[in-house]
Amino acid sequence: MGIPLRVLLVEDSEDDALLMLRELQRGGYQVTFERIDTPIAMKAAIAGQTWDIVICDYSMPTFSAPAALKQVKESGLDLPFIIVSGTIGEDTAVAAMKAGAHDYIIKGNLARLIPAVARELREAQVRRERKQAEEQIKASLQEKEVLLKEIHHRVKNNLQIISSLLNLQAEYLKDNQALEVFKDSQNRIESMALIHEKLYQSQDLARINFADYIQDLVTNLFYSYNVNSSAITLKMNVEEVFLAIDAAIPCGLIVNELISNSLKYAFPQREPGEICIEFCSIEANLFTLIISDNGVGFDLDFDFQTTESLGLRLVKGLTHQLEGNIDLTSDNGVEYKIIFPNKTS
Repeated sequence: MGIPLRVLLVEDSEDDALLMLRELQRGGYQVTFERIDTPIAMKAAIAGQTWDIVICDYSMPTFSAPAALKQVKESGLDLPFIIVSGTIGEDTAVAAMKAGAHDYIIKGNLARLIPAVARELREAQVRRERKQAEEQIKASLQEKEVLLKEIHHRVKNNLQIISSLLNLQAEYLKDNQALEVFKDSQNRIESMALIHEKLYQSQDLARINFADYIQDLVTNLFYSYNVNSSAITLKMNVEEVFLAIDAAIPCGLIVNELISNSLKYAFPQREPGEICIEFCSIEANLFTLIISDNGVGFDLDFDFQTTESLGLRLVKGLTHQLEGNIDLTSDNGVEYKIIFPNKTS
């Protein structure tokens, strides 16, 4: 019992076809075949049956190997395609190989047919297995992507629920200082929820466009503190930088704290002012974040390193988490300059 082999034989000579079939049988194959020699018959054969290999004469009265090869390519099938011809020249053979044929054999040297068929069947099997593995990996990645989107979506929803609960609890508070603490906590939670929202809306589940994030975050803060945007001007110079979640969350919280401080304390008489945000990469793996305002600034004896302010202590801790450095200057307002490494690459 030979090895089953389904051969689509594109050949106008019945005698040549019988020679090739006899050679395949001598090579240990149990051949099932169909011989065709026209484009219409080729199209019908490809659509109607499953084939293991195509063996094709190069030149026929109404058909040719390039035309047959084109039909195989257009069908999307990955079939070994071997040209067997008595007239093909070297240049023509090379052109056919470049077009996608897998081998060519001279009819006077059919001894090469069996090893060529065996090789191309093996390589076709390898290609099929590789494609199947790639499709399985792709399906697995798509499944994980859906799962990650769902996780980010649920985390965002849970954070918003916590924010809503704080908002409900705040309605029972009469102390203004306690209300401020609740509002600060809500804004911190919202800044983290926004990260997860950006992630599940993004095509890249590992990173977010931090320029878009900063714009949305600051818009939310202006709304939260009921700031008149015509009185306090926001200036942004932010590059399109992408941050991974482990950098985006602490960096987002830093922006939240520093902008909140400016909105709450920089302009105590509701006087007109300006808040500036700059964010860019200063080197291939180094970011700089500058947040400044032209408000009242700090007292001369203010010590940033020993401050008891929870917000500024958070900023210092988050900067340390980013493995960065922070500098503060208070001259015609305040300016925070934070430099931290890019860990996304």
